[in-house]
Formats: sequence, structure tokens, C-alpha cells
Amino acid sequence: MKMKKGIISDQAAFRERVERISNLPTLPNLLEKFNEMIKDPSISMDTLGRELSKDQAITSKLLKLVNSAFYGFPGRISTLTHALVLLGYDALKGLIITSSIFENLSPDAYPLWRHSISVSLASRAIATTLSLQDREEFAVAGLLHDIGKVILHIEAGKEYREVINHAKTSGQPLWMAESEILGFDHATIGLWICKEWTLPGKLATPIGYHHTPSEAPEHTRRVAVVSLADILVRGMGSGAEDDLPLEPADPSIEKEIPLTLQLLEQLVEKVEPEIESVKDLVPEDVQ
Repeated sequence: MKMKKGIISDQAAFRERVERISNLPTLPNLLEKFNEMIKDPSISMDTLGRELSKDQAITSKLLKLVNSAFYGFPGRISTLTHALVLLGYDALKGLIITSSIFENLSPDAYPLWRHSISVSLASRAIATTLSLQDREEFAVAGLLHDIGKVILHIEAGKEYREVINHAKTSGQPLWMAESEILGFDHATIGLWICKEWTLPGKLATPIGYHHTPSEAPEHTRRVAVVSLADILVRGMGSGAEDDLPLEPADPSIEKEIPLTLQLLEQLVEKVEPEIESVKDLVPEDVQ
């Protein structure tokens, strides 16, 4: 689709710069080590935790995150081994990425951080209410669902603000405005990152399809949970951007989640105070 005049002067250059993702931090050595070690089926969580703890900078951020009010675990978690037992491999892997990426956001994008935290809390609440297993993986998928927006803010903040303003003035959902102007949306960028950093499909698919759950090729319930969490959180006034329209829920969500009035009221009652508790949160508070 042809670029609307005055939105971004050089669409081709903007897309090339975003695709390069040149200003993102490199993949942490800790994550490379993590990927290699978990290939060994005989490795114990204790051995893995001790090895990962050798990277003191990332380890300190991870332990601060899992001990924050965001998780609310009873008792202090003092080792990565303990965190692995509570969270599992894939959830911890997602948190390694989180601890490296969100710290690069400028203060004007902090609402995106708070929205991501809120969607994570809502995803965990939905998974808990539905008695789904691996609820911390749902939480991490929610935390990373807008990682593509983080990349756009870091790599092309000025131009991305123009895209956001265009969505506001045109009345489009942001992801549609992104597709119109850029030729791709933030969910697609999220899939690029998941592939680059070898995140498993159960995390990557909700990230890539949370706006288009009917198109998800796999892990459809996980996609539905994160998509519903995103809609609930935005409906409660905790979107990443102000004054953007809230599109209706994709009908495919109801195929995976029984959207009864009782369930929705139960979720709102549980999630609303948690969202309120993070309304002034900044990345430094949990990293």
C-alpha cells in the first residue's frame, strides 16, 4: 500500500533500518550458554544454575526481577537454580531476554513497559483461572508480546512516534497502521527476534499472532490467552499508547477460552488491582 504523504519521508530506508535491528544489544553470552547447556538431557538444574550464575550482571537482574512484586513469590529467591525450579527453562530464557532489552527504552516509552508487565500479569491470571499448566510460560509470553514495539522504539523512535500519531488520527489499530506504513507490524518483528534468539514456538507464536489469533499455526490456546490478556489490559486503560482504538476480540479466542460473563468478571476482579499496582512502575524497579 502506498505511503501516506508526510508520515515517514523514506519508507524504504526506515524498513531497512528496522530489519537490521542494529541498535539492539547483542545476544547475551548467558543466553548462548543456556541454549547449549539445555541440549544435554542429563544436565541437572543445580549444575545449570551454577554455570549461569557466573554471569553476575545478568544474574543480578534476573534475581531482582523474580524477587520483585511482579512475581510475588513467597520467600526470597537467592539462586538461579531456585528460579529454574519455580519458572522452568523456557520462562527463564524469556526473562534473560527481557532483562537485556527493556532497559534500553527511553522514558517516553515506559508506558509500553508497564503495559507489558500488565499483560504478563493478566496472562498468568487467565492461565491460573483456567487451570492451565506452565502458567509462568504464559506470563513470559505476555511480558514479551510487544517486543517488536520495543525494537521500533529503540531503532527508530522518532519515526515510530509518527506511526503512532497516524494511528491516532486515522482511527486505526496500531498494528494495522504499522502494516500500512511499514509493510510489517510489531508482531512480525517479534517473530524475527524469536527466530534469531531460538525461542520455542510456545513463546514465539503468541508473540507473533496476538493480534491475529485466527492465523496462528500452532499453540492456539496460548495465543488466545495472550490476545485476551492484551485486550483486557487495554480495556482497563493500561495500553502502551493513549487514545488508540480498541479493536474487538478475534472470534477464534472463544474457541479456546469460554468467554462467559462470569469468567470475564472474575478476571477483571483479579487483574484490575494488579494493574493498579504497576501503574507507576519503571524498568529500574524490577531490573
